[in-house]
Amino acid sequence: MTASQTTGRRASQKRDVALGLGATLVRGAFFAGAVALGFLLIELPWSDGIPTMGASHLAANLAIVGLLGAVVFLLGQRSRASLAVFVGLCLLIGMANFFIIEFKGQPVVPADLFALSTAASVAGGYGLFLTPRLIGCIALFAAFCVAVALWCPKRPVTGRAATANCIAAVALAAAAGLAYQAVDIRDAFQVKVDVWDVRGSYSSQGTALCFLSRAQELTPKTPEGYSDEALTAILGAAPAPDGAEGTHGSSAPYDGPNVIAIMNETFSDLSTYPGLAEAEGASPLFFHELAGDSLAAGSVYTSAMGGGTCNSEFEFLTGASMGNMGGGVYPYVLYDLTGTDNLASYFRDLGYGTHAIHPAEASNWRRDRIYDQLGFDAFDDITALSGADTFRGMVTDKATYERALAKIDEADGPQFVFDVTIQNHGGYDTGLVPEADRVHLGSNTVDSPEVDEFLSCIKRSDEDLRWLVDELNRRDEPTMLVFFGDHQPGFADWLFERTYGKSVDDASAEEVQQRYRTPYLVWANNAARAQYGNRLRSIENADVTSLNYLGALLREAAGLPETPRSRFLDELRDVLPVINLNGYRAADGQWHWFGEEESGSAADALRDYKIVQHDQLFNKDSAWNGQAARPRSSAE
Repeated sequence: MTASQTTGRRASQKRDVALGLGATLVRGAFFAGAVALGFLLIELPWSDGIPTMGASHLAANLAIVGLLGAVVFLLGQRSRASLAVFVGLCLLIGMANFFIIEFKGQPVVPADLFALSTAASVAGGYGLFLTPRLIGCIALFAAFCVAVALWCPKRPVTGRAATANCIAAVALAAAAGLAYQAVDIRDAFQVKVDVWDVRGSYSSQGTALCFLSRAQELTPKTPEGYSDEALTAILGAAPAPDGAEGTHGSSAPYDGPNVIAIMNETFSDLSTYPGLAEAEGASPLFFHELAGDSLAAGSVYTSAMGGGTCNSEFEFLTGASMGNMGGGVYPYVLYDLTGTDNLASYFRDLGYGTHAIHPAEASNWRRDRIYDQLGFDAFDDITALSGADTFRGMVTDKATYERALAKIDEADGPQFVFDVTIQNHGGYDTGLVPEADRVHLGSNTVDSPEVDEFLSCIKRSDEDLRWLVDELNRRDEPTMLVFFGDHQPGFADWLFERTYGKSVDDASAEEVQQRYRTPYLVWANNAARAQYGNRLRSIENADVTSLNYLGALLREAAGLPETPRSRFLDELRDVLPVINLNGYRAADGQWHWFGEEESGSAADALRDYKIVQHDQLFNKDSAWNGQAARPRSSAE
């Protein structure tokens, strides 16, 4: 080779190196741009919080998004397509948050990922739509894809490079997993996800950071002071089990009334909002008429708003509170509840037949598994109500009530029936309400077709409740009825701001609770009053309560045997009449956020409650699970 040839070859090699380096730098610039754009597309569809986000939170979110982008980039062999896939994934996350917020008022939380099948089954009730902002985000994604196609250099991939990329992706993911386990995100980055304003927390601190922080809190932590000795001090000594007899001390079924518990989908009283007390159509009229003839009635405060039905029934059935578990937790999809004390196991141990009814797919919120774990003998899902009457395309309340009565008629002995209705499920823009059933809210403050359709549903529910009560009073079977709403509709945030004249972000503790308030009652039919009148008792101090107490209230009103845990809840209710995800109401009527109590009766009561609940849910060998129910003394 001549000198000139050698020189030319060297020059060519230098050009190749320079071109390769330049291509690498360009690809690196596109990767950095993909990370920045990915972060924006996660936040922009639903949030205006980026300009006010703190530097540390911004950096942490970019790092998390960048880490995800790096793994996708490496697995995609650092190709142009991998950049587009990553940015498209971020856009999908942002759009998912937008629609989830529209439908249930809060962004995606970790537990939502365990309930994707449930979300898919109910999604048909909501309409998807595009806003100018969403269109803008889609346009940004499309522009990025065009830029990548035109100006991002291709990268040839050899077998050796492909192997190295995959190894690097796995190593990076493993390192991230170890760091996630070792670092407490909440403390390290000063992250606080407010359970009453999850959207605001995500907006001000970033979706990625808040999501991972909440994920770390899904694993139940043993409360301070938890021990067998502490439980004995709180609940009393656990007796030796007696497998030969029922928990009430007899092998025969307990002599008690049938119990029908109805958790009515989104049943709410909008007249409780300012300016709507006298508005025509705002209130379920028959419900309030019945409440005046009930053993207990009033407002029950839930831990769900706009969705999360399973958490309401979890609180009702178990007597546990989501206030002890934190936001974004769905026990039905996260935990094994086998052996957990609850109303189904309680009635089963009394010799009752136990039945659950819900006219949707059995797998929704894992009810097919959970109801079996809780001790229900049978579960009637949508397949058992095939051909039933519908309203707005959903099985009517009345159809489920007919099914509940059939379960009683078909069985011998007393029965416990838990009916989770679906008629009033959102969204409320279907336009399927018949003319005869339509309601228009008589208010100058609130004028919304969505609100009107919702109230049309409540009117129909109220009429079906009247039918059920009339039917029960015609029967000779003594029957108790527990009726309550699981949560308010998803537009409760908008309704609050319209009627209170302020943002939900500026709401006080008491005002926040307005959106978590639904009606409830405990009622006995004529036959029950005639046969068990000496046992039944009116509860005068129950006009304000929470779902975790409702099972104990039922037992007290019906004069049913108590258990150590139900007795504890009775005593707890005297100190803290309301406990839910947002906070609590003290005996003096004042509302508080969690954490305000430093000492005193409220602090002691909350500490004891955490200990009792942790043992109930997570100690499979607990001596207090299934502890014998005993009759109430006449002095109580």
